[in-house]
Amino acid sequence: MFRTFIIILMSLIVCVISGSITKFPVFTWKNYLFLGISGLCTGCSWLCYYKALKLGNINKVAPIDKSSFILTSILFLIFFYNDTTKNGNPLTICMLVLSMILMLVGTFLMIEKKDITKDKESRMWLIFAILSAVFASLVSLFIKLGLKDTPSDLGTFIRTCVVFVFALLIVIFKKDYKGVREITWKSWLFLALSGIATGGAWLLEYEALVVANSNPVVVNSIGKLSILLTMLFSWLILKEKFTIKMLMGLSILTSGIVLIIIFGL
Repeated sequence: MFRTFIIILMSLIVCVISGSITKFPVFTWKNYLFLGISGLCTGCSWLCYYKALKLGNINKVAPIDKSSFILTSILFLIFFYNDTTKNGNPLTICMLVLSMILMLVGTFLMIEKKDITKDKESRMWLIFAILSAVFASLVSLFIKLGLKDTPSDLGTFIRTCVVFVFALLIVIFKKDYKGVREITWKSWLFLALSGIATGGAWLLEYEALVVANSNPVVVNSIGKLSILLTMLFSWLILKEKFTIKMLMGLSILTSGIVLIIIFGL
């Protein structure tokens, strides 16, 4: 919740500097509706992702979460066909399909068979990881719809407020606020830095989404390359181990992302 509050402050400052803070009247009920739904999907995705991380290793959860690209690409293909395929360019369509196949194969390779054939409790991380990917795939679509003909920074501020309220209700319901005094200053610092980084990523990504004739799949794909940093972090900091099969899966997954970026530009 604190992290989301930092994002709100950051986006508010940007809105004030850019002058878009005065442009609330340009938002229609559809803008508010889609931005609100995207905020709720973000909150649900976060909840499922962190629950999956609690039950499984990050090097298992991250690939599934990042594979939300596949469903997102399909949704963009349906709702923004011309922007996504360069007005029906056959090569772009073929590369889009090939990239999705590569990402799907890479994801399966990174999931060890023994991780999904144990008892019901041990499989729960997989269920939450899949739910995280589904909700995450809907976020970009609703943001694209919600930011139509509106300032992206002000839209980011509005949807982040929705995420904050969602997180606040969860904290109150679970009574997690009781442990706030136990949080160290280092944790507050890292949460603040995380909020700043996330806020910057959101502002830039959503601005790219509303640029005329931009390919939403390419914009979304570039963000998914963060899986490389995520996996590197899990290896260096968390000391999680990778098998040859997992590394092959990561390579195929990454190649699928890079492929659509190259042919979608």
